[in-house]
Amino acid sequence: MNETTTAAVAVSGSVSEYHIGHTTYRVTTTFNPAFRQSLSDILARLITADCEKMLGDNEQEQEQDKQAV
Repeated sequence: MNETTTAAVAVSGSVSEYHIGHTTYRVTTTFNPAFRQSLSDILARLITADCEKMLGDNEQEQEQDKQAV
């Protein structure tokens, strides 16, 4: 069984390093000040999209169960 460990280390304010297995990923965070959405708006949109995706997957599973009967 392969186990993957993940560790995040903040290098500076906008740069983080993620160690996943034997690979190190360096991620830079940038924000566009001209962008009109707030961080709260973006997070709400992402969470809503994930919930809709999960609900859509559940509805498809229920339809498949009904067809199997």
